[in-house]
Amino acid sequence: MKNSLKYIYIFLPLALLLHACGSASDTITVVQDAPRTERVQETEDEEIFHEITIGLIDPVTNFDPLFARNLSTQRILSLIYEGLFSLDNSGEPVPALVKETELSDDNLIYTFTIDRERFFHDSSIFTAGIGRRVHAGDVKWALERSARSDVPPRASELLMNIRGFENFYLEQRNVYDIDSRVLSDVSGIQVLDAETVQIQLIEPDPDFLKKLASPNLFIYPREAVINNPAGIERNPIGTGPYTFNRVESNGQIVLVRNTLENDVEMPVINRIHAVSFSSESELFQQFARGDIDWIPETGPEIIFQTTTENYELQAAYRDSFRITAHEANRINAFYINNRSGVDQRWLKSRLALLTPEDFRSRGIITLNTELFELDEEAEMREEYFLSFTDDIIAKTILTELHSLAFQPESSLVFFDIRVPTRQTSIFSSESTSYRQQFDPIPDNYWLRIDTKIVSLYNDRISGIEPTMAPWALNIGSIRIRNGDVSSAQ
Repeated sequence: MKNSLKYIYIFLPLALLLHACGSASDTITVVQDAPRTERVQETEDEEIFHEITIGLIDPVTNFDPLFARNLSTQRILSLIYEGLFSLDNSGEPVPALVKETELSDDNLIYTFTIDRERFFHDSSIFTAGIGRRVHAGDVKWALERSARSDVPPRASELLMNIRGFENFYLEQRNVYDIDSRVLSDVSGIQVLDAETVQIQLIEPDPDFLKKLASPNLFIYPREAVINNPAGIERNPIGTGPYTFNRVESNGQIVLVRNTLENDVEMPVINRIHAVSFSSESELFQQFARGDIDWIPETGPEIIFQTTTENYELQAAYRDSFRITAHEANRINAFYINNRSGVDQRWLKSRLALLTPEDFRSRGIITLNTELFELDEEAEMREEYFLSFTDDIIAKTILTELHSLAFQPESSLVFFDIRVPTRQTSIFSSESTSYRQQFDPIPDNYWLRIDTKIVSLYNDRISGIEPTMAPWALNIGSIRIRNGDVSSAQ
């Protein structure tokens, strides 16, 4: 066991894993609704075919919105799915699948009229393979699915203020005998007709529409879960501007533009290739030689190499590259596992010596080590274990920490599990500036770094606008000079 743990070291490469996830086991009647009829998309005869390749710093692990735990996954899903609302570049909610919104005088009841001219992507999960209209019942079903025991709680945390939602959530996750459950649905989410869904809150919430814009609350047809042999985690169906095409043998994800994109103005990009990398150096090498057109979020090493402290390109790169610094942050926090069975006096004594200036990584670094005491007599361990993470910024910080506080006397080593155990001393948590508005991370961290999200792209691409939405890709505003972009690799 000891040798295997040493093998899982801090430079453990990332892998793109499409991890299978559970689906609801309840029997559910599928909404029977009219499929799309003949709708011809008007295109110009001389339209230039555009494709781009995107480089990602996180692995895309799942195509199910409820399992979208990192920003790279959320970025890809934002091209496939839509929610009731989206966020504009200033971070304000704007209608997506919603056509009209009515709010009661007491600010508790939201009545949403769904745009019935929106269609799900064509798929074999539908009769004859033709995508059907979005139904108000899809909204209720997708929101209620977030409460079920076989999915992560991340999305449901945004919905606890809906009347009846917490009760439904607690029963789903604590009453394991399905026949003993009392609640069949969430009382505060009502389908009034095919195009109208009404949501009642317990208390007024001025941020409710922003919460509905979360990528964890994208809307999908229930057939994608209950009538999908490959599962929604591998075969996503949404209403977004791109449809899922395939995952290639090298892990590259291929998306193609939705040719019947719901009567919404389509982006100019016809096909998108998305690739995640096990190291920043490999990502930057492929970007520098033109194999990657756009890095939506650069990691710490690329930022340090290519930009100044004000996030402007260094002179050597200004002729070939372009940069956009967004008004959004990725947040990484690090915690001492107080339930660990390991004597951590030496560990805390070493951490107490650190200052923000010790770290090379660029970002806002906060240290809360004033409660750590120096103990010269503390016994050192050969290895201190931490819970595994594939977040590239967390891994960079932990690599620095390994050099700053542990070497040469000791080592900081990844344990082979993502959650803290009695063997682990340190664990990390990831969030975003968007998520912090509604569900802040626990404030008992000893180290936190807020890293600005910065996009790097070649000079053939324009229109990438700064945004406050951490997962936004601005795909609709992109323009390509002379239609000249690199081909898929």
